[in-house]
Amino acid sequence: MLRITKNTFQIKKYKGLLGLLPALLFMLCFFIGGILRSLYLSVNSQTGMTSLSHHDSFWAYKELANLSFAHSLGVTAGIALLTALLAGMIGLLAALFLAARSYRWKWVYILLQLPMGIPHLLAAYILMQVFMQSGWYSRFAFHLGLIDSFENFPILIHDDWGIGVILAYLWKEVPFIVLLIYPFILKLLSDWKETSASLGASLTQTVLWVIVPMLMPIWAGGMWVVFAFTLGAYEIPALLARTSFGSVPVMAWQEYSQFGLDRQPIAIAMNMILAVISLITGIILIYLQLKWYKQGRRVW
Repeated sequence: MLRITKNTFQIKKYKGLLGLLPALLFMLCFFIGGILRSLYLSVNSQTGMTSLSHHDSFWAYKELANLSFAHSLGVTAGIALLTALLAGMIGLLAALFLAARSYRWKWVYILLQLPMGIPHLLAAYILMQVFMQSGWYSRFAFHLGLIDSFENFPILIHDDWGIGVILAYLWKEVPFIVLLIYPFILKLLSDWKETSASLGASLTQTVLWVIVPMLMPIWAGGMWVVFAFTLGAYEIPALLARTSFGSVPVMAWQEYSQFGLDRQPIAIAMNMILAVISLITGIILIYLQLKWYKQGRRVW
């Protein structure tokens, strides 16, 4: 009887962990298992899959050790970093504005959720129809007499700087940042607005000195999610970037699908490098968050 009671106590004690077991098994089987399998395929030559006789275990990574791939990697990481920072800043300002006006403009918050339901490929197609030189805005500007011909409209799609790619990502990721931090801002404002006001602080001072510092871990975590997704996504660069732009996910997709089994380890190696960059960025962020919490700070 005592043993049954003890077992029941142990089950109740770890009931929460048992609830996480399905998700944990899914992570182990599909996520971690997939990463380990990809690492194995990228490191070892695929003697059973290819007609080439690669005996060097790291030949795929050595194929990528050149200035051209380093340039493409820098461009891809730079676009992802710039997109994450811009989405974070615009999303924070939009969420603060909505929180301050939430009692009047709830419809704007609902409107901001609409881009979340649109696939990235469709979003890229919509942005292309809107911003290309023969698109909606150029026609609108032409009929208003702002430009003499469609060719005078600024090149925003297939441009040299990836402006169209960044615009498409911002259209998708700014709503994600707003949806992530908006409930926290509402909670923090309800908890600290009156206290700060009683101490003589204005709303701007409350936001800058209280809300934003307390929101920092969640906000930075959201930007890291945007960075990691943008780093590995290929749909938008494939449709909106120039062929010479050098997006690594697009190159990996081409290597995997168009050049045969011989080149597939190179495509997997490209994705593993992107995953390592994202993982290192996440580890640095987690370290900074732990350091932030050790200083006694909490979201609330």
